[in-house]
Amino acid sequence: MVICTKRVVLVIMLATISYCFSGENGKADTKGKIVALSEIQQNNLNRIEKYLDEIVSLRAKFVQVSSNGDISNGIFWMKKPGFFRFQYDPPSQILIIGDGTFLSYIDHEIEEIRHMFLSSTPLGFLANKKVNLKEGMVVSKVENSLAAIRYTFRKQSEPDSGSITLVFSDKPLKIRKWVVVDAKGIETEVTFSDLETDVDIENITFEIPRKFFVKDGDE
Repeated sequence: MVICTKRVVLVIMLATISYCFSGENGKADTKGKIVALSEIQQNNLNRIEKYLDEIVSLRAKFVQVSSNGDISNGIFWMKKPGFFRFQYDPPSQILIIGDGTFLSYIDHEIEEIRHMFLSSTPLGFLANKKVNLKEGMVVSKVENSLAAIRYTFRKQSEPDSGSITLVFSDKPLKIRKWVVVDAKGIETEVTFSDLETDVDIENITFEIPRKFFVKDGDE
């Protein structure tokens, strides 16, 4: 039962990543608005862009919460350009890997793998060699407090198709979470802890397990 519940959560996450900026599965309940940034908000956006741009690699623990309240945990790795790994804690047997071109969803329990282009997901721009938060994206909401800075982004060509909110602590500036909402209103929140940047990560971390490419009798 636990494994089944976790798989539902992870499939929701995959669907959210896939649909968030697609515009092919309905519209969000609230139409996306473009906000005019104050000088302070623009300066903070520039700081955020510079911070993300300067990250070469990242490792952190994460807690993932879906709209229905289900929770899963794991470790997240990122290495520029374009490499991701979401390693979920047992009993889940799910692995999500970005290899620079594709984002692959792997279920070891049923030995299934699915792919999508990394560039079609809202995660793609975070691992670009050059991070540009203004290219093809618009800011639809800004929330600043003493504890956090939150910027919500939408696709410029399809502002109603979903959003991604990046949440940062300040002084020093550090990413704490992201929240993805797809066109159907499904929300997935990923919160980071024990975050380290510019760490040494071997490329093998982002390799898809060989068993998904080797057929019986090939060895």
